[in-house]
This record gives sequence, structure tokens and C-alpha cells, in this order.
Amino acid sequence: MFRTKLAVAIRATMKVTPYYLMLAVFVAPAYAASDETEQDGSYTFDTVVVKGSKQTISTNVAQSTLRSETDLSIVPRSVQVINTKVIEQQNIQNLGEALTNISNVSEGNSFAGTRDQFQIRGFDANVFKDGTRVLGLAQDNAVIEDIEFIEVVKGPESVLYGNTNPGGLINLITKRPEADNNNTIGITLDQYGQKRLSVDSTGSLNDNDSVLYRFIGVFDDSEGWRDDTDSKQIFVAPSVTWLPTDDTSITFSYKYNKEEIPFDRGTLAVRNSDNTGWEFLDIDESRLGSSFSEQNRETHEVGFDFSHDINDNWTTRVKSRYIRREIDAIQTFFYASSTDSQTTIPLSATSSVINYGEDGADVAFDGTINRYINGNDQSSDTILVSVENEITFDIKDTSHRIVTGIDYTTFKERVRSSTSATLSDPALTTLSAATIGTDPNSGVYNFYIDDPSSLTFPDDLYDISNVKTELTEYSIFAQDLIEYNDWNFILGARYDWYKAKNNTTFDDTLVARASALGVTVSDTSSEAPTDQNFSGQVAALYQLNTQVSLFGNIAQSYLPNEVFDEANNEFEDAQRGTQYEVGAKVSLFNNSLNLTTSVYHIDLKNVAFANTDGSVDVYKQRNRGFEIDGDYAISKNLAALFAYGYNDVEFVDAPDNISRVANVPKHTATGFLAYEASPSWGVSGSVNYVGTRAGNRRLDYDYNLPAYTLVNASAWYVPAFADRNLRLQLDIKNLFDKDYIASASDSSQNALNLGSPVTASLSATYQF
Repeated sequence: MFRTKLAVAIRATMKVTPYYLMLAVFVAPAYAASDETEQDGSYTFDTVVVKGSKQTISTNVAQSTLRSETDLSIVPRSVQVINTKVIEQQNIQNLGEALTNISNVSEGNSFAGTRDQFQIRGFDANVFKDGTRVLGLAQDNAVIEDIEFIEVVKGPESVLYGNTNPGGLINLITKRPEADNNNTIGITLDQYGQKRLSVDSTGSLNDNDSVLYRFIGVFDDSEGWRDDTDSKQIFVAPSVTWLPTDDTSITFSYKYNKEEIPFDRGTLAVRNSDNTGWEFLDIDESRLGSSFSEQNRETHEVGFDFSHDINDNWTTRVKSRYIRREIDAIQTFFYASSTDSQTTIPLSATSSVINYGEDGADVAFDGTINRYINGNDQSSDTILVSVENEITFDIKDTSHRIVTGIDYTTFKERVRSSTSATLSDPALTTLSAATIGTDPNSGVYNFYIDDPSSLTFPDDLYDISNVKTELTEYSIFAQDLIEYNDWNFILGARYDWYKAKNNTTFDDTLVARASALGVTVSDTSSEAPTDQNFSGQVAALYQLNTQVSLFGNIAQSYLPNEVFDEANNEFEDAQRGTQYEVGAKVSLFNNSLNLTTSVYHIDLKNVAFANTDGSVDVYKQRNRGFEIDGDYAISKNLAALFAYGYNDVEFVDAPDNISRVANVPKHTATGFLAYEASPSWGVSGSVNYVGTRAGNRRLDYDYNLPAYTLVNASAWYVPAFADRNLRLQLDIKNLFDKDYIASASDSSQNALNLGSPVTASLSATYQF
């Protein structure tokens, strides 16, 4: 907001001119899920029939759909779970690699690789950890070694989790203390310089197993495949569970995560030389930004979990989290700025400065790239408290499982922003040049002839503003899972009270400098009116027989906009969505082939898009699609996972300058095959397809991110001489070295996040 207002004011002062496809019939698909038992390293599946479904290499129990462990075969929603077996066999290194196994999930703008950002069914996904929200744009990347299961719930979950997007949520279920003593040490190395060590130790601290412990540690000092992309991480997570009685469990946990990661914006989409279309700059390992552009992040998370069975039918649970996050970042941004995008701003009768504007969508790229530095000193405090009761009872022929509760969340964030005097944010070019007396354009270079790596850190940052944000939410909810003969129903409702405050204070020196230019910069304070919302859902599942179940649901979502329309002097109304979904869960071939399919239609109202002049456009988004997720135990030793998703997205009543949803492919598909030939060795392979996606939502920025297909392969060896406790694994990801773009920034600067080339890694784990 400040950049826009100040830039407009300075320039005014200086007088510068500057498909619809809806499938009515769907294949009887299927249900995937259940635990596997492993004997001598081979797949041996227990035939545990639960309403016609059983667990196979995915998992049939999830915590996300009823805020407690629930058999998914009786839940009328589409839910997929990735467990530790899949994580191990695919040597999953990050959350993105795990989610390629699930239909209609795509990678979003990761903000230069510093955060987990994904889309489910075409909407931004909300990330939760053990059922608690991960708040803030600077949220941590998931630590895979700390995760037991990854649950993906499709469609709105506002009834149970409050303000969320309508596409679905990702819930990371972390590891907990266990009574059986088990210690694991792991190390992973790759060709580019990855060096990652992990430890995981759990067991009992006393003879009667009433006090359990777990310690997880990750130590990483790695180099990336791109120039100057070294990273470091220290993660420690001790936890203790006390079981004072058979009915009571108390867990205390602490997680510390310190990361030093590169802030790498990848490459650029630019207009070609004759201005007839778009092209992507080929940069290989080079960085268009700078070697010193990085983000240091430190997170402390303290957790308390209490569960008590009051009797056989009533369980009370209390969960609280305190999360402290601190970030210190030097962020180098870059964009194309050809001659036709540049303007000259007079400073006096004898001096002037060039303002390097963005090429945008209508200027042919001549090689000029401008870089600027933003400093970001950020801290946040999050407190989350949940109290819930789970009650089961029967009334005549119906069985009820009711979950009721209250949630409280408060999030306070403080951000101190700065910029460089010599690599200035383009909105502050005049300010730096006229009042500090520096050349604000030291970041300009020619892509075709200059070496961007020669740039050194100028160490001349000056403060711009301090922004304080406070969000508070109180909620009360109730949901009932009803079983009646061959029918299962879900009825749920939630009421939310939501409050947002924002205060921006500009640096005194900056205010004085702006005043010298005849520009008045004033502090701002805004407080949105308390937002109240009712969300509901109804769902039903009918078991045709022991193999096929049909389900349908109508669910609502709610998400405050937190967008202020300066033109109308008001906050925009919250986004509210509604999903209509029908599907099937099927288990065939003696429970070996399990599928889940669904057809869905989602409408989202009050999507807000802020323009550069402070005004806000509000429109609707409509998503319709089909998806299938499944697993197949082909034989005792051979198993497969597979998924296909079709997603059609359109904007409704959008302004003329808004066209398509960025980073959302119409088609996604994946297949994974694992073969355990003997107790000693096995192999696996996967194929992941991501279809064409829009790179920018703006109409004139009509470039697409090309579709791509990645092939991965793995082989492992579990030697008998180590009593099967040692596992060696070779992984080759992107086997055919496919060049691809993972996602776009969806900004007028047109930054694109690059996918990794062929990567061979060797990992070893030892259990004792």
C-alpha cells in the first residue's frame, strides 16, 4: 500500500507521464486405504474388511474428517492419506513430492522456495499441523522426518476448522511417543552437495510404560543445483507423553526449527524480441537475483495435548499451541525493464534519475533486467486453543458420534520493511536519488552480456515502515456422524467470530525525506468490523454392498478477505463458498483394488483482487471437475498407487483485466509402482504428469506454463548381515532430466519457479 501511494504521489509531484465438463455418470470407483503388515520386507496384506474396505498401501484412518481417528470408508467425503511407507519408498524430501500422489493438487507460488504453497481443486490449500492452522505467509516448510501421515481433505472444511478455502486442506500428522523402543539414524547425500542427517528415537522411560518419549532431530548443510543456493537447517523435536491412567493421556511437545534458505525467484517470462508472444529466459544454474538473497527463519513451537475418556462413550480433548516465528530476510527481486519501460524523472534543473518500470505485457524484451532489495525483519506469535468433546450413543436403530467444541486463535505479526539506497524498490527511486543522493539503479544489468553474480551486498538499507497485524477468531462447532443401517450421514455447523486489525507506522526519517519532495506520508490504522459467519455441511453415504458405496455432500467455506478498498473506504466482505459433490468408494478383487472417485462443483463469492491504485475488484470463481484416487495390491510383492484429476476453473463477473487462475492445471495424473522382490531388495518407479497452467491471472499476460511429465526411480537393499536393520536406497528423480517450470509468482514481474533437474541421491537408515 505504501509503495503504491508514495510512488503515485512522487510521480504526480514531478509531473511524470508515465469448460465446462460435468460427468453425469462416473465409473464405480473406489476406495483406497488401510494398514499393511510387513513380513520380511514384502507386501502381505491383512484382509481386514470394514464396510467393504480395507487398508492397503495407503491408509484408511484419518484424523481430519472428524477431528479424531475415523474409518474413512464410512465418511461421505473424498480424503486421501500418504503414510510413512510411501514416504520411505519414494524417498520424499518435501511436501510437494508427497502431494504429487494425489489428484487435483498442484504447486502454487512458493515465494522463491521459502514456503509450502499448494492448490487443491484450484483453490489455495490451507496447511494444518495436527489439526492446528499454520498461520502467516512466512510459514515453515514441512519437515518430512517429523511426519507420520499426510492427510488431504478435498472440499470445504470450515465446519471443523474455521476460516479456510473451499478446495480443501492439508493436515500434517506428526510423530508421537511410542511404548516400543526404536531408534533410527538416517543420512541422505546427493550429487549437488546435499548432506542431511536425521535421528528418531522413541520408547518408554519407565517399567510400566506410563511415561513415553520421542526425540526427532534433523541437521542439514547442503548445496543446491543452482548457483549460490546453499542451505542449512537445525530441527529438534522432543516430546513426552504421560499416561497416568488407562483413560488419560497428556503430551508435552517442543519443536525448534532454524533455517537458512536461499530466496531464489527463478527465471522470467518476457515478451519476445518482435513482441508477438512470450518466452522464458534460459538461465540453467545461474541466478538472476543475487547470491546474498536469502531468508533466515527461526521457529519455536510449544504444544500441550490432553485426552481423557470420561466413560466408554465420552472423550474430552484439549489442545493448545504457542508458536513464535522470527524471520530476517534479504530479498532480491528482479523484472524485465526494457528501454520502452523506462522514464526519466527530473530531480532539479540540472539532474534527473531513470525510473526502471516493468515491461509488463506489451514491451519487447531488450535484455535489460532491474533488481532491487527489500529487507524483511518479521516476528509473529500464534496462540491456538481447542476444547472438544466426542460423544457416542445409540438411539433405536441409529448410532451417533458427535464432536462438539470451541476454538480460539490469536495471531500477532510485526513486519519491519526496508530497501536499499542503491538497489531501490522502483517505487522509491526518486526518494533515494533526491534525498539520499545515491544512484538507486545499481541492480540494472543486461541479460545477454553482463554477469549478474558480480553483484555484492551494498549494506545500505534504510527503513520504510513497521506493520502490525492482529487476527482473532472464536468459534463453536458441532458435527454428528450418524449410522443407520446401510446409510451414514454427517450433519455439521459452526459459528465464527473474526476480528482483524492493522497498523502501519512509517519511519520518521523516510517521512521527512518524502516531505522534502512535497509528499505527505501518514501512518495508517484500520480495524475491520467483527465478522460473524455460520457454516454448515450435510453429507450422506449409502453402502450398495460390501464393495461399493456412493456418497454426496454439500459443504460451505468461509474466509475473511482482510482486503481494504481505499476507493470505497471499506473492507471487502468475506469469501464464502459452496461445494456440491457426488462420488463413490469401491473395493474390488477381494479388497485388492481400492478407488475413490468424485465429481464436484464449487462456487466461491467475493474473490478480491487489489489494483495498483488502491481500488479492489470483487468477482466469483467457479471450479468443476472429476477425480479418481486408488491403490492396487497386484500381488504379494507388487503394489501401485495412481490418481487422475480434471479441474475446470473460470472467473465469473470478473473485471476485464482478470482472465485465468494461475498455476492450476486442467489435468493431473500420477502412477507409482513398488516391487519388493525379496526381503533384501526392491525397486519402485513413478510417473507424474502436470498439464498446462496459466502463468498469470491478468488478461494481457496470456502465457502458459508448459505441461511436463517426470519419471522417478528407486532401488533399495536391506542386507541380511545387518539383521534387516540397515536400509540402503538409491533414488533418481526426474530420470530423463526434463526442464520444467514448477509454478509462477502470478505477479506483473513474471517470476517463475524452476523445477529441479535429474537428481541422484543415496540414503541410508539404520534401526536399533
